[in-house]
Amino acid sequence: MTITNENYYSYVSDYLFINFLNTINIKKIAVTDFLEEENGLEDWLSYMAKQGILNSQQVEQLKMSPIDAKKMKAFREEWRSDFERSGESQNAFESLAMYTKQAPLSFDAFLKPIPSKGGTEGLLAILSFEMLLAYQSGIFEKLKKCDSSVCYAFFIDTSGKRKWCSMEVCGNREKARRHYAKKLNS
Repeated sequence: MTITNENYYSYVSDYLFINFLNTINIKKIAVTDFLEEENGLEDWLSYMAKQGILNSQQVEQLKMSPIDAKKMKAFREEWRSDFERSGESQNAFESLAMYTKQAPLSFDAFLKPIPSKGGTEGLLAILSFEMLLAYQSGIFEKLKKCDSSVCYAFFIDTSGKRKWCSMEVCGNREKARRHYAKKLNS
């Protein structure tokens, strides 16, 4: 899988962990799980670097060891479920802290976290660290799942009123769907 289209991912956030949660997508009614695709994680890491969300030092370190897609998928699904339920589990936060201990982080000149290990442990450490920071700064309270029935994306709702990850895509689709259904019923 090589990403050639800028809109390959349904929603791109400034937060690495949200982009990781959104590594599952619906395009043309087919579900795409980027973690299950050949080179999916490598392509995602490269895309995150291209977007400036990860830097080259982070990506190089992460690529030093293999990343276990099954473990990453389990991590993603656990957190997607937690966020969909809007629950805050103490065990969940303890697991995030544990991941940062398994691959302690150092920081570059721009205070970007660099894991001491690559691969699965390194990626889990970076994601966990970012999630702990996001929780502490109140981002978790603003995290929402897109209301569109054909979108799996999570996004940050800073206004408290948003329903869709993107008005241009999901919002317009939902409005058109409702309008068409209303027209059929009249």
